[in-house]
Amino acid sequence: MRLHAENELIETEDIKIQCGIFQGDSLFCICLIPLTEQLNRLNAGYEEHMTKIKISHLLYIDDLKLIAKSDEELRKHIQTVTTFSDDMHMDFGLEKCAKITFKKGKLIHSQNLVIDINREIQELE
Repeated sequence: MRLHAENELIETEDIKIQCGIFQGDSLFCICLIPLTEQLNRLNAGYEEHMTKIKISHLLYIDDLKLIAKSDEELRKHIQTVTTFSDDMHMDFGLEKCAKITFKKGKLIHSQNLVIDINREIQELE
């Protein structure tokens, strides 16, 4: 594992994980830093009107919330997460996902989000 800390590169021997990593473990959290960076690079999400900072996701331990302005933007977020999880051989459990849509601060009903021919994210009711 390689970790860039300030002006130093810390490198360890290979870490052999035989039974998986517990969610919330510090190694699990460190493994998700590249996902955060990839989602930030999309330059998408909700823009806070005072600071103009865009928020594309919220991540806490094993809970990931994706924030997008449109279904198309959300699809890009999900594709980024899917590619990342496939590369890392992690299962983010799309079957446990749901979506909600707000317009001008009000909850509205919208269509389910079709990811591909086999997967669809249901609207939360």
